[in-house]
Amino acid sequence: MGFRGSKTQAYYNINMIKENYKIHTSGFSQIQQTRIPYVKPLSSRKLAKYISACLTDIADPHERYYMQTLLDDITELRIVRKLVQIFKTMVERGCGNIRKWIDFVKRSKYKLSGLRTFAKGLLRDIEAVENGINMRWSNGAVEGHVNRIKSKKRQMYGRASFDLLRKKVILSQTG
Repeated sequence: MGFRGSKTQAYYNINMIKENYKIHTSGFSQIQQTRIPYVKPLSSRKLAKYISACLTDIADPHERYYMQTLLDDITELRIVRKLVQIFKTMVERGCGNIRKWIDFVKRSKYKLSGLRTFAKGLLRDIEAVENGINMRWSNGAVEGHVNRIKSKKRQMYGRASFDLLRKKVILSQTG
C-alpha cells in the first residue's frame, strides 16, 4: 500500500504499539506447535444440498463438522435452513399455508435476499403454487414430454421435415 520503509522500521513501530497498549502476541514457536486442522470449505452446490438435509445424513464427518460450524456461527443460515425445511415439508406432505410462509420471508428482519426473490416469484402465480401444494394432481409428466419433444425439434431444426420429426417422436421409446 505504498510503504517505503524497511522491515526494521515496521518491527520497531509495531513493538512500540505493543508496549504502549500492553498487547501480547504468541511467538512463532508457539504458533508452530498448535496445528490448526484444515477443513475444505463446502461448494455452493453441496451447501445448497445440505441446507435441507439432516446433519446426521451427511456422510463425510469433515463436511458435517463444517456445516455444523456454519450453522452455529451464522444466524441467517439457520433461519434459511428452517424456512427451506418448512417449504420442503409443505411440498412433500401436500398441505400448508404458503401465503404465511411468503409473508414471513418478506417481513423477516434478516437479509434473506435469495429467499425473498424466490417468494416474489411464487407470488406472481400464487394460485398455481397453492394448487401445486394442496392438490394431488400434477401435470409434471405432460411437461416432461413437451420438453422432450421440443428438444428433439431444436436438434433437428433446419435438417429434416416435420414427417421425420413426427416419426422420431412416435417411434422413440425414451425420446
